Amino acid sequence: MDWETLERMMVKAPYHVDYIVPKDSMPSPEKACLEPSIGKYRGQLRNWRATLSDSSCLHVMEFKNIYVVHRDRANLNDSVVKHIALDEPRMIVLTFWLPLLELARVLFRVMWRKRMRARGSRCY
Repeated sequence: MDWETLERMMVKAPYHVDYIVPKDSMPSPEKACLEPSIGKYRGQLRNWRATLSDSSCLHVMEFKNIYVVHRDRANLNDSVVKHIALDEPRMIVLTFWLPLLELARVLFRVMWRKRMRARGSRCY
């Protein structure tokens, strides 16, 4: 299986339902143009995200031998505010910090894309 196939399948999946994918059956998320991200810590090594064709989000949590994937309503890498409102409403207590989080998200994304372009990535 590859990430494109998984993305097509996840567009039809319900929101916030975790699926386990063996790590050895998939290429690296970075090679498939998924972007690094953050997420609620559940023991994962890294988080990856991609915006799906219907504007929802594929959230990939990378563990030692598996990926745990689910679909969010909004991509945190696209909008912190929208992601918190739609996918993490309990985190609305961060309202005061949202402008700073949004600024941090934009700066991180700009730096990431600049670094990937310098490496000659086909994604950016």
